[in-house]
Amino acid sequence: MTLYAGIDIGGTNVKVGLCDERGRIVARDSIPTEAARGPADCIARTAATIHRLRGRRPLKAAGAGVPGPLDADRRVLVTAPNLPGWSRVRFPLMLSRALGGTAACMENDANCAALGEYAAGAGRNAFCMVLYTLGTGVGGGIIFQGKLWTGANGAAAELGHVTLDPDGPPCGCGNRGCLEAYASATALVRRYASLSGRNDATAHTIFQQARTGDARARHAIDEAARMLGVAMASMLHTLNPDVVVLSGGMAAGHGLLAAVRAEVKRRVFPMYLKGLTIARGTLGDDAGWIGAAMVARSRFKS
Repeated sequence: MTLYAGIDIGGTNVKVGLCDERGRIVARDSIPTEAARGPADCIARTAATIHRLRGRRPLKAAGAGVPGPLDADRRVLVTAPNLPGWSRVRFPLMLSRALGGTAACMENDANCAALGEYAAGAGRNAFCMVLYTLGTGVGGGIIFQGKLWTGANGAAAELGHVTLDPDGPPCGCGNRGCLEAYASATALVRRYASLSGRNDATAHTIFQQARTGDARARHAIDEAARMLGVAMASMLHTLNPDVVVLSGGMAAGHGLLAAVRAEVKRRVFPMYLKGLTIARGTLGDDAGWIGAAMVARSRFKS
């Protein structure tokens, strides 16, 4: 069996796993990121985890999903907003050395999640699949005819930074009215606080409150779903995918998927709904690292 290692770097934890060339899980684990200790420390501990998981089994290559903009050649992590101090990190080179020379590569974490769902999850066999990651921010990934679409300089699919209202709420990117400013977990918490006066809620508790009949929680969720549906309608008219996948912590929230589907149905031409599936991701926390392993498979298959 040919094994590939996948890594998903998060602000709190690093998910690490081994899978075969079809994305089937062989082993997996999670370790603390401890970003303040720097990328070299994190990479060393990640490599040690990979060595432990594989034992004596040969490893073909390793891939890492990392948060933040990358250079076009995918050799340098330019910066990582959620990993303070991680700037101009030559992640693949450092990982390869930590693994004793094993081939290594990296890709944007949302792109990896898209590849994971395409290879082994909700997007299998799609002609064109678009993934939205709904968490602290909103990310995206596009798979077209089996290949990741990254655009002219590797920066495609920043779906969370599509402008919905030029005079809307400020976004962390510096723009105003981005989808992320409406449909992220951060935005949901902010909107619920403005309606209820409560500053102790989380996205998870807001969905729980909505389930028990809290009208303010339901209103905040419906607003996020509406704006996501608005953005998705424009994307559907542009790309005409056959599968759209929602992943991340918010995707499983009570009532969100149904509200998004309803908003999309109100806004797109009927022909775009024909054969369209809008679904939650099925891989959960495994999507990112499986996708990273699939990046390694595609780049080092020969």
